[in-house]
Amino acid sequence: MDRIARLKGNRFLALSVESAGSSFGVPWWLNVMNDHAGLSVLDCGASPTAARLALDCGVGWAICRVNSPQLRTLDSYDRYRGRILTFRPPSSRIHNLREHPHDSL
Repeated sequence: MDRIARLKGNRFLALSVESAGSSFGVPWWLNVMNDHAGLSVLDCGASPTAARLALDCGVGWAICRVNSPQLRTLDSYDRYRGRILTFRPPSSRIHNLREHPHDSL
């Protein structure tokens, strides 16, 4: 990540594999990202706890497949608003996209 940051500056976002936050944990992602966690998106599957922890630890955005009431609750905190995605961003390969939270890969 340090080499990519030197080459690209702030013009990149690192995107984790699906459900990495809930599978490997937020500390693992922070270790992978080194000082560049703010330039990353961690996919936390359906774990709002992992998403909150990731954002609190400095990860830029978290993907979390939660229901509407859970998303409203998370969005009620200013520091989380706009930083929780409910599906993978469109910059992903098309076969990795989840258009709806119930879609399977």
